Amino acid sequence: MGCRHTKNIQKLQMNKYGCFAHVTTFTYVSPFEVDFYLHKSNSTYFEELDFNRTALMTRIFQKLGLDKGLPYIPVANVFTNFLKEIKPFERYQISSAILCWDQKWIYIMSKYTKKNGKVLCSLSLTKYVLKEGRKTVSPREALEYCGLYNDEAAEISERNLELLKRSGLENTVELENIKHSYMQI
Repeated sequence: MGCRHTKNIQKLQMNKYGCFAHVTTFTYVSPFEVDFYLHKSNSTYFEELDFNRTALMTRIFQKLGLDKGLPYIPVANVFTNFLKEIKPFERYQISSAILCWDQKWIYIMSKYTKKNGKVLCSLSLTKYVLKEGRKTVSPREALEYCGLYNDEAAEISERNLELLKRSGLENTVELENIKHSYMQI
């Protein structure tokens, strides 16, 4: 099957860490997002996460989507650790990237930061599965199809998966220090 080679696909494939590219959204706290304690309401984080993670997944798996149609990518689990408040009208950014994968699941790490990324306000971990109809598509198979799988990326994923297993999702201290530094998409 022939793929339409978009600039995004070419950019990702040219970087051996393309599967770890991140998407960043810049925004601020509107008065409608403020709770009783006069900071960004925890419930408002999840809608923004949906938009940011969707941008990430559609860019990472763009080749798959263009060639075969995007697979169904349901969220299995979201864990969020709220660390610092974000005040009304304060600017912040949301950055998401693939942290790791295993045989079935893809784990996305999303960070809410302020002060140009210097202050971590929240860290979210999302577990996804890729589905073609009722069939589960392994992350490795999907990344290989997209030209984004290689041994170095697999080793990074394996190390990050071990960190994730050790943390048990509740203790995110080790994960908080992982940088989304491979590339911006």
